[in-house]
Amino acid sequence: MHTTPIDITGEIQIRRHDAESVTAWMADGTCRHHPTDVFFPSDGAGVERARAICARCPIAERCLDYALENRIEHGVWGGASERARRRMLRDRNGRTVPLAS
Repeated sequence: MHTTPIDITGEIQIRRHDAESVTAWMADGTCRHHPTDVFFPSDGAGVERARAICARCPIAERCLDYALENRIEHGVWGGASERARRRMLRDRNGRTVPLAS
């Protein structure tokens, strides 16, 4: 399982020098300026806050694609909650698809 480094302030830390990494694009995300718990909300208001941040992000589409491709179960990715991503996968595949293995 891949984990994203987090500094003591709770902000996501991405190594920019690792251009070969499959997640190097994350270094350009607006989320890196916010505590990670913002993107793992416990209520609808929290989801809306995370979605508002994602709406201003230059890589939101790539982020959402990554979450869908990797069936990431938790959190808001590319402006989409777990429920929204599950719906997207179902619409793409015409059936219910679990997010996590």
